[in-house]
Amino acid sequence: MKIRPVTESDIPDLLQMIRELAEFEKLLDQVVATEENYRTALFGEKPTAEALVAEKSGELVAYAIFFSTFSSFLGRAGIWLEDVYVRPSFRKQGVGRDLLREVGSIAKDRGAGRYEWCVLDWNQNAIDLYTRVGGEILDEWRIVRMNESAVATFADSANTADS
Repeated sequence: MKIRPVTESDIPDLLQMIRELAEFEKLLDQVVATEENYRTALFGEKPTAEALVAEKSGELVAYAIFFSTFSSFLGRAGIWLEDVYVRPSFRKQGVGRDLLREVGSIAKDRGAGRYEWCVLDWNQNAIDLYTRVGGEILDEWRIVRMNESAVATFADSANTADS
């Protein structure tokens, strides 16, 4: 098993694994990303994310996507792990743990104040892994999200009398 940074030629396989993750999470209908989106995000003029892949015998079997964050309380950058995914036939072999560790090593090397991610409350296998490696599940925090349409509506509402 080899863990390495993703390359542009990996993008089709990466996007396929992203679709597999979405299907597992019952969210496939939400995947609208294209290969071009990933080329821009990972390799464009101003990359907004990074990715690692795990490869075995020339086949991509897992990935991790992450990006920089900032903590106002710490006054330091951190790393947010957006996804970690291991294809089903390679699970329970330490691949996910190794990807988590590799991103953690990047966080350490960069002096990150935090290394964070979220997990679906029904994904007990992932929860067990994350707590086993030292992760803390923060039950009191909730994710707040606006989709692109909600952002546009909210941003445009600045011109109204709402207060």
